[in-house]
Amino acid sequence: MKTSLLLRFLLWGMLIFAISVGLMSFRALRTLELKTVNIALSLRYGKSFGSAIPKRDVPVVPISLWGQISNDMYLRHALDIVKSLNKAGARVVVVPLPSDLIMVPRIVNLLDKISAEGISVFSATTTTISPSFPRSASFLDNRKNWWVRHPALQRVDMVWGISSIRSEPFGVLYRFVPNEYRDFDSGALVPDVSLQALKRYLGLGDSFEIHHTPFYEFFDTYRIPLESDGFAYVKYSFNPSDDGSIYAFVQPETDSLAFFPIRRSGAGVRINLDSAWAFYRDKIVILDWGALSQYQSPSLGWGYVQIIGAILTRSFVDRYNEYDLFFIMLAVVFLSVISFNYRGMVTLLLSLVLSLGIIALSLWLFDHHSILFDPVYILVPILLCAIVLPIVKLAEEKRMLLEQIRSLEEEKRRLEELRNSGL
Repeated sequence: MKTSLLLRFLLWGMLIFAISVGLMSFRALRTLELKTVNIALSLRYGKSFGSAIPKRDVPVVPISLWGQISNDMYLRHALDIVKSLNKAGARVVVVPLPSDLIMVPRIVNLLDKISAEGISVFSATTTTISPSFPRSASFLDNRKNWWVRHPALQRVDMVWGISSIRSEPFGVLYRFVPNEYRDFDSGALVPDVSLQALKRYLGLGDSFEIHHTPFYEFFDTYRIPLESDGFAYVKYSFNPSDDGSIYAFVQPETDSLAFFPIRRSGAGVRINLDSAWAFYRDKIVILDWGALSQYQSPSLGWGYVQIIGAILTRSFVDRYNEYDLFFIMLAVVFLSVISFNYRGMVTLLLSLVLSLGIIALSLWLFDHHSILFDPVYILVPILLCAIVLPIVKLAEEKRMLLEQIRSLEEEKRRLEELRNSGL
């Protein structure tokens, strides 16, 4: 009977292993990937998102623009902000462009004026590339879909890049494509807007060539590691020091901009607006219009602060999932042995502890060592073993018990026949 149970466990273990490997090979759980890093964010990053993360002085900051305005009004206000930042001594201003921008003469004229300031880098943001909709943008995981059109349809002489940033709402993991998107019309490589901004910040020239290899993007003295999916990964690791900076608000009654200094420390001290503009001297400034990040928090601008800061400090996230196949096999073998020798409740409890332990390990590696270990496909065989193997054992024990009962009944009938024949 033990031999029969062992054979059934072997067959079911092989089936669980095959199912797990099949799901991993076809990425059938794509919508669940990269989700575990966002578990228990309030405990890891503070009850107010990011409040437990230290501030860091980096030469890149966002300037927020708030207001429900049309695209041409946004560009008009963007021009005013770029002019003020240019006067304040900012080196680069990243200006994201709406995906539904229509190239009518007044829009072209505004883009020309913004570009003429000499410090602007435009960001092409399309609906399909927006980080606000990770599910609808899942097809962008495929390199075959990495194509983009010129945001002004070649009608404006501008420096521009693609906004390839991807993240989950309230997520702490960011990924972007440094230099593999291509222009629909020319087929030329289109760098991410973060690299275009750094070209100007570092004085490399707009035509500086980024050297691409399958594993790294070499950018001046910086090396950006690429994972097998073509993305570079960074995490939300700091808050930029914005004490003394400015945010802009569109006053609807007059359709004019109002600027307000930000004072987070020493609330009783008033800040002069002119001195607040000086905060942006020699910095990369990202214009962060709330309408472009209405489903995303942190916003698009704050996400690019993390990306540019990671490039400058060379602090990237390394993804390690090369050993998933080994861990899947190990989990199936280990839980099969446990389930074969112990009751189903032991297997269930052990599977629960093992699942929580793997998730805790992945969070610890991510938070303390910037290692991304996604356990989603390793949890599959653990959960399947916890559910299936105890049922298999119970079913086999029931079958053996019924066979034993039938055997005893037959033995009983045989004894009764012998007794009756003796009489």
